[in-house]
Amino acid sequence: MRHLYFCLVFFIGACVGEGTSVLPSHTGAINEVVIVIDEPIWHGASGDSLRQSLRSEVPGISWSEPLFDVIQINSIDFSRIFKTHRNLIIVQKGQQSKVYFDTKTYAQNQWLCIVEYQKIEDLNRLLGQYAPIMAYQIAQKEQERYTSVLPPKRQCEALSNGFKGFSLNFGLPSEYKLVLETNRFYWFEYNPPDKEIVKGVFVYEYNSTSSFNSNTILSARDSVLQQFVFGPSEGSYMTTERLYPPYISTYTHNTLKGLKVKGLWKMQNAFMGGAFVSHFLNDTINDRVLVIEGFLFNPGKDKRNSLQELEWLISDFKIQFSD
Repeated sequence: MRHLYFCLVFFIGACVGEGTSVLPSHTGAINEVVIVIDEPIWHGASGDSLRQSLRSEVPGISWSEPLFDVIQINSIDFSRIFKTHRNLIIVQKGQQSKVYFDTKTYAQNQWLCIVEYQKIEDLNRLLGQYAPIMAYQIAQKEQERYTSVLPPKRQCEALSNGFKGFSLNFGLPSEYKLVLETNRFYWFEYNPPDKEIVKGVFVYEYNSTSSFNSNTILSARDSVLQQFVFGPSEGSYMTTERLYPPYISTYTHNTLKGLKVKGLWKMQNAFMGGAFVSHFLNDTINDRVLVIEGFLFNPGKDKRNSLQELEWLISDFKIQFSD
């Protein structure tokens, strides 16, 4: 009987080791990427393509931070400790030149890309084509990981019926507290007493009386924030920092044209500032613009990860138009 028990344990252990149903947890820090590529190739044109996509600067912050923290290792050093990393790119010689995504990962919830090449010219071509795709997929995977571990978000009931013509389905973690509520401006904030960090969320609308472009939306933003967001000293208020031009991109949400803005804010007449990210949605039927914005105050610290989490947070919303 004892012998039978030992055999069963050995058999089950072997199945777990060989199968794909049980994998170790992934390792590494958020926005960290391990690239298995030999140094001569890394320092050539192929490495340039990877660096250009993965180490490009984060838009909308005042100092230089890369999109990802890249760790390069030689193939001979690719040991077990690296195999479970959260974001892993393996560049290796193969029988054909091809890029594989997420094939038999080494860890749970891991993003894996394998680049095989026959000739170095093939590798240069592949990485020139796929490096931007890798950067996009890694960012999407990081967002997926972040949202999967978030505690249940509390729906902002005040926003559900706070806007004429549609309801806004938008939730925040319970750590965000309501600071200000008016009929057209809502302000939520995370401000822990033991840390020097503030994460804030604004939701507001304003009448659209002119064209929908970068100049008009930033002017409207400054006008609204001057009314509602005051600084620590008398006569101080939040406004857009114009010394660093914001990064602006276009998109569509449902049928609404949108502008996404990443830039810097400052307190006029006070010594405060930080980064912000905003969604501006042009509701032409009702002649107004809806804004959902996150702002960050975190002096002396890197901004990339905190701003990225704010961006993911404010991007999770749905608009339902009234009949």
